[in-house]
Amino acid sequence: MSEIDVVILAAGKGSRMKDNFPKPLHEVAGLPILEWVCRAVRKIEPHKIIAVQSASEDFASYVDETVVQAQQLGSADALQAAFSKVDAEKILVINGDMPLVTGDVLADLVAKGEGFDAAVLTTILKHPFGYGRIIPVGQRNVVEQIVEEKDATDDQRQIQLINSGIYLFRTEYIKRTISQVTANNAQKEFYLTDALPGARIVQADDWRDLLGVNDQKQLADANQLARKRINEQLMANGVSMIDPQSTYIDANVVVGAGTVIKPGTVIERDSVIGADNEIGPYAHLREKTVTGTDVHIGNFVETKNAEIGAHTHIGHLTYVGDARIGESVNIGAGTIFVNYDGKNKHITKVGDHAFIGSNTKLIAPVDIAREAITAAGSTITADVAEHAMGIARQRQTNKPEFWDRLPHEDFAQAYREKKRQENQAPDES
Repeated sequence: MSEIDVVILAAGKGSRMKDNFPKPLHEVAGLPILEWVCRAVRKIEPHKIIAVQSASEDFASYVDETVVQAQQLGSADALQAAFSKVDAEKILVINGDMPLVTGDVLADLVAKGEGFDAAVLTTILKHPFGYGRIIPVGQRNVVEQIVEEKDATDDQRQIQLINSGIYLFRTEYIKRTISQVTANNAQKEFYLTDALPGARIVQADDWRDLLGVNDQKQLADANQLARKRINEQLMANGVSMIDPQSTYIDANVVVGAGTVIKPGTVIERDSVIGADNEIGPYAHLREKTVTGTDVHIGNFVETKNAEIGAHTHIGHLTYVGDARIGESVNIGAGTIFVNYDGKNKHITKVGDHAFIGSNTKLIAPVDIAREAITAAGSTITADVAEHAMGIARQRQTNKPEFWDRLPHEDFAQAYREKKRQENQAPDES
């Protein structure tokens, strides 16, 4: 296969997002959109990946090289800005706002575009508003014309064969042809599509692979579709989900077979959940949560940067941050791992078989040894030795006959008297 340079067009203003954040860096299932695009194009093993960016952005950490498009003059101008970096035989051009594109669909474009000067990836959309329409030459899989939405006639807007914005070019062809592109259109921009007459049409089977993100609704839709794919792959690998639609799992999350995930659970990136766990309902496992086998994390538990050993139970209403917890530990309800001192985060260690009583506060850095115990309601500020019990709470004092010292009344009697008076009140309506 010929060498291919990938050019990612990512210099657009993203004004329809109506925020002040670069569109390619908005996250879908825990990863920036640009990272999703880069993951897909790496599947075709490109010679290099080049991002075209605006002067105010820096995507260098995602790609091999970057170039700046000085002015927003259209897709042809953006590609031309990258020509100084291109030295492969072919160029694959893709927009930087397509988080659902897959390596397989790009490989199909490369394979079917062989022998053509240009090829375009397309699909059928029932509601194609906003997309350019592809007009083929008769019944052939070759482009006659690509018309942008704003330049299309009413009849052309009925066409459902859309332009995805993903193209494959022979480098020599596009460098020669692009100089002939003009800005004779409603946007007064240089459209790369004007260099595509005669291009091979390659149709993707799944229209969702080619969806772009241009506004907040489309971003939400992309998140929903990406998480659906993640959940389906996990279930295919033996993970049980009671309600996949209310289970939110990021990319870069590993979940072992036999684990049951209950509704309302969120598992964020770079987490590794062991086999045969029970997670949720309504658990929030933030980034870098790692669990062993047979771990139970119940309702309203939040974890972050936590290593949790096999057979450990964290039942409910608990925050576990910056923790190293051993095996067969019981963490009682209402426990808080107090990890932040206002400036720095600190680690709490809990040894194997330790028992943390309900409503314990563990003030990090602190080390609870194996088989140690903390009494319920304690605020633990010092290490607890093996087999010891840490108690850090005030001794209870009972005051006899204290009821008579309160300015109370018979609440039930007072309530009945109030209702009686309300019922006797004259009707003023």
